[in-house]
Amino acid sequence: MKKLFFYNMLLAALLIGACKEDKSVQQNVTAAEAQQDLNGLKLMEEKKAEWQHGTMRLYPIEAEEELLMAHAALANVKTLDEAMQLNGFHITERKNFGRDNSAWFNGLTLVNKSTDTVFIMSGDVVTGGNQDRVNAEDLMALPGTIRNIDVFCVEHGRSSYYNPSATEEERKLGAFNGYYAIASPRVRAAVNQGNQGAVWNAVAQVTKESNAETSTQTYAGLDKENDVKQKRDEYVRFFTGKFESMDKAVGLIAVCNGKIIGAELFGHPNVFQRRVEALIHGYAVDAATTTDEGATVSDESVREVFQQLATATARKNGSNPAYSRFDFGTEWLHVYKK
Repeated sequence: MKKLFFYNMLLAALLIGACKEDKSVQQNVTAAEAQQDLNGLKLMEEKKAEWQHGTMRLYPIEAEEELLMAHAALANVKTLDEAMQLNGFHITERKNFGRDNSAWFNGLTLVNKSTDTVFIMSGDVVTGGNQDRVNAEDLMALPGTIRNIDVFCVEHGRSSYYNPSATEEERKLGAFNGYYAIASPRVRAAVNQGNQGAVWNAVAQVTKESNAETSTQTYAGLDKENDVKQKRDEYVRFFTGKFESMDKAVGLIAVCNGKIIGAELFGHPNVFQRRVEALIHGYAVDAATTTDEGATVSDESVREVFQQLATATARKNGSNPAYSRFDFGTEWLHVYKK
């Protein structure tokens, strides 16, 4: 009888322990899911070789169907590189509308006579004019509008127009004829500081490391053919095509040799797909000049950045100064880690 009582008590204890363990496991699973799935966004954490190349690893971010439906109106927004091919869209040296005492190199004039709405992103680099520039902030150019925009110079050694194939009218306006890419993380960080000197220093640093210094000290000197450019191009080719089949991808987190160098979200997959190559080009500028020291970033650190990025999409929780959010209409269009 005593033995029977003992075995019954033992069985009860085991059942209670199992229940507690199952509950604990369930709580852990729920916590992990909460870290990876937030505000209609999901971090893809799979350890797959296709997301690692050299010193850089990417973590894609996808959107749930409900979020995609809410952001459907953003699907046809044009990006700056596309807009510069449109009839009626022009960027020129700044024209003064009224009184303006700011430095000439910190402003450009944008004319959008097209029928398209155009998203211009902080970090977009345009070439031409009296010197190449990088855009200072996210903004939208509506159809049939003209406005001045804030920029920083990324070509320290030129201050006059040079384009042998330009028309007389283009020379007179100081027209820009090319889109380069999204600037590297270090140059974008300097842009976010709002300091022209810091931008010039960042450009000088990345072009020196890339063996791409030029007489005019331009960021676009990175196109100079050499071993570093070839290495950077390999990064771009490797990663860009990976997103083509991901119809719900809206962003990514980029890690390079132990550091998170970029975290970006776009309001619709169409916008992300048309921005991803230019983004990866910027990240690859750093990756191509980084020696593999075996440093890693923990999954927890990546999840934390994802949580902050996703949280910044909600208006009531979007006040983290380390993250920037740009809204268009009633929805967010672009969120990124500064």
